[in-house]
Amino acid sequence: MTGTTRRWGFRARLTALIAGVFVLGGAVLLTVQYVLVQQLLASGIRTITGCADGESSDVEIGSEIPGSVVGVVCGGDTIDGVSVIEVSIQQTSYLSNEVLSGLLLWSIVVLVLFAGLAVLAAWWLSKRSLGRIARITDATREITRDDLHRRLDLPGPADEVKELGDTIDGMLDRLDDAFTRQERFAAAASHELRTPLTTTRAALEIPLEQGRFPAEVEPEVRRALAANERSEQLIAALLTLARAGHAPVEPGAVDLVSLVRDALDQHRAEADEHGIAVVLEGSHALVTADETLAGIAVGNLIENAIRHNRDGGTVRITVAEGEHGAELVIENDGRELTAEEAGHLTEPFHRGDQTRLSGPGAGLGLTLADATARSLGGSIALSPRDGGGLTARLTFSASQTP
Repeated sequence: MTGTTRRWGFRARLTALIAGVFVLGGAVLLTVQYVLVQQLLASGIRTITGCADGESSDVEIGSEIPGSVVGVVCGGDTIDGVSVIEVSIQQTSYLSNEVLSGLLLWSIVVLVLFAGLAVLAAWWLSKRSLGRIARITDATREITRDDLHRRLDLPGPADEVKELGDTIDGMLDRLDDAFTRQERFAAAASHELRTPLTTTRAALEIPLEQGRFPAEVEPEVRRALAANERSEQLIAALLTLARAGHAPVEPGAVDLVSLVRDALDQHRAEADEHGIAVVLEGSHALVTADETLAGIAVGNLIENAIRHNRDGGTVRITVAEGEHGAELVIENDGRELTAEEAGHLTEPFHRGDQTRLSGPGAGLGLTLADATARSLGGSIALSPRDGGGLTARLTFSASQTP
């Protein structure tokens, strides 16, 4: 138990409402029927007691016939010394009491049975009424960013549920168009921005290699080339980030250890340059994912661990496969971080204590790793490491392990 009270679902509440209305209506009907029968019987007895003499002529149903009723106007016949009218009144009162008692009992029985039937009928009606809404929920849940072209096309009469389905289809039309425009813009912007940057780099590198720049100008040219390179990296990262959420996914069996080794080979020179030791633990851990996207996530995490490490530091990589799924844990040395600072590192252009214009990289490595991991159904958690540095956990659920 979690301590919070679980609320009834909409179907249960609708069933209770319909059944309650039915039961209340039945109770009112039976009550009115009982009162009417009681009044009709009382009226009939008053007709009989009207023949009795004196003020005690009105006899209530269920009351005993008073022995003082003797003077009879409607007839003086007697049986064993008792007036015929008195005998008739006694028998009629007894019969009315029996009828009302039986009517009350059977009314209660009928109401209980009616309540049970009302609950069953209400449950069936609610299921039938909400069936089309359930279809909308299931179909909408299955539609992801990768198949926005799908539509509900809800059949049935032109009612409020049909209108809801058509409204969702219209929303999907707008989303599909927006994502298509975004992808086209990203591709066009990438091409338009890369071309002048490539031209600028070539225009600076060729004269620099040929020694055509004066010696006092060369440092400025190299700074311009470094800025140009950072701009190219930034554009490439932004383009990859824009496409990460809806890139074509081809899931297959991927070994995380193999991806880690490939990433280490790519960044081995940078690690050796700064004297960073790499420790890898784990034999294999298979996950079902797109190899390209998984490689981007793993590669960016390892690049971040090496690039934002201290000289002579260590990168510890652990790959494990358990009953809850596969997990890749990457720890690196570095400055002390708070939990709040670690939580912001997946934000674009966030480099901790470094600015956007200084330090290595474009500030999108962890952002891109987080985006690609989520597009694969995984997750990345960042936390401060005891003694300084960062711990990054890339997790794939058990349903993604073959």
